[in-house]
Amino acid sequence: MKYPTFLSLVLVGACSLPAPHPPAAEFLVSAGDQTYWVRSDNSGLRIRGSPLILARTGGRYYEIFVGEIDRSFPKALFTGERVFRRELATGDSAIIYDDTTIVRMSIAYHLSHPRAPLLAPEDDPDDDVDVSAVGETDILNVLGPYVAIEHRQLIERADDHDEDDTTRAVIDLRNGKPVQFESMLRDTTVREVAGEGGFVNRRWRHDGYDVISHYDSINKANTLALRDRGGREWRLGLIGSSYVQIFWLDNPQVDPRTRHALSRAFNDATAYGERIQQVSRRLRPARTPRRTNRSQQS
Repeated sequence: MKYPTFLSLVLVGACSLPAPHPPAAEFLVSAGDQTYWVRSDNSGLRIRGSPLILARTGGRYYEIFVGEIDRSFPKALFTGERVFRRELATGDSAIIYDDTTIVRMSIAYHLSHPRAPLLAPEDDPDDDVDVSAVGETDILNVLGPYVAIEHRQLIERADDHDEDDTTRAVIDLRNGKPVQFESMLRDTTVREVAGEGGFVNRRWRHDGYDVISHYDSINKANTLALRDRGGREWRLGLIGSSYVQIFWLDNPQVDPRTRHALSRAFNDATAYGERIQQVSRRLRPARTPRRTNRSQQS
């Protein structure tokens, strides 16, 4: 059983906690396909969650999401998925992973069938197609400026020369280039946001308090807690992903523009629906059978 969200919140709202009070704190917890905004003061703890896949590099925050490519023809289906980064402060988007096989196959088909019309989003293909090429991409995890993805590809042809392939890669969101997993782990920016220790016990040190994580073998999830300098702890909850990042918002204080951009991104991601990675797909009848579970955590 996986626990993708905080399952038990210490407190939500403005009710006072009995003494001792938790330390004043404000930070983001990024874990898989969820991000949590944690605030703490004398009135208690407040935790807000959103299905936002968040990354930060160079002092800038980015939303990571999947968008669809659809370059189909009446007798040929070509659909794939790209991974985008969107800078929260400016709204600028860029592709960091492209489904090049789908794009290449669509171009080749058009060159060999120049009179075949490109289907509009609301159009359906013929009942019998010569080729169906479908690519699906899942965002697995994010650490620092790196995005781990899984790409699945299924190509079906009328001559039964089918292809089925699954690959995983780590992409540097700064330039869209793949990197080796070992290189990612050696990056100091990853160690900073990922804390100290292993996946079983981790610690994120901050000014006046720490965030700690212990693995709960019974629930098979990680218990996150806020700890003051006296060693007292306030439990935040259980979280399923082993790839957890902490982004501090209180010291130094996040600037008003960034705070506004983060708040807007939280609201927008919540409007997408629960745990949705893909936000740009138009709603229409499916042309080929598709998996409905868009979330993949490891």
